Amino acid sequence: MKNLILVLLLFGFIGTGHSQILLKETKLEYRPESMKLDPVSNTLTIKIAEKNYGEFEKNPLAFVKNGFDIQRVLKDNEKEDYDSYQVSFKSTKGHLLANFDKDGELVSSFQKFKNVRLPEDARMKILQQYRDAVVVGNKHIAVSKGWDIHKEFYKVKLRDGDKTRRVKINKEQGAITLVGL
Repeated sequence: MKNLILVLLLFGFIGTGHSQILLKETKLEYRPESMKLDPVSNTLTIKIAEKNYGEFEKNPLAFVKNGFDIQRVLKDNEKEDYDSYQVSFKSTKGHLLANFDKDGELVSSFQKFKNVRLPEDARMKILQQYRDAVVVGNKHIAVSKGWDIHKEFYKVKLRDGDKTRRVKINKEQGAITLVGL
C-alpha cells in the first residue's frame, strides 16, 4: 500500500513537471506582398503579432535588430531605387518608426509606447516626491541615432486626491530627473 501511494505521488510530480507550457519567442511574420513599400510615402507598416506579452515594448530596437530582415525589403524594392526607407512597427501599446538608408543601415528611430512598466529607479523617485499620488498613465518616448538611444523620457500622469499632475522623467546616461509640467 505504501509503495502504491509513493508511485502515485511520483507519477503526479512527473506529470505536472512535464505539463508545463513552454512559450516560444516572438517572431515577426511577413507575407511576401507585405514587404513592398507604399510608392507614395516610401513607408512599410508591419503589425507586431506578439505571442509573449510585452516583448516588443521592453526593447523595440533589439527586437527589430534580431527579428527584422531589412535586406529582404531592399531586395523586394530594388526596382524602385529609393534613397531611404521608413519602416513602421506597430503593436497594441505603441509604435516604432525606423528610418533606414539605401544600404539598409538604421539612420534614426522614434518610439512611443503608452502604459508601460516604469523602471524601478523612476518609480522610487516618484514615490519619494509624491507619496500619496497614484500613477494614472504614462508614455515612454525615445529617439535614437543609429542603434543607440539618443534621448529617452517618460511622461507620467499622477492623481493625488482631486489634483492631477503631469511629470516628465528624463532618463539620460542612467540618471533620472523629475521635471514638473
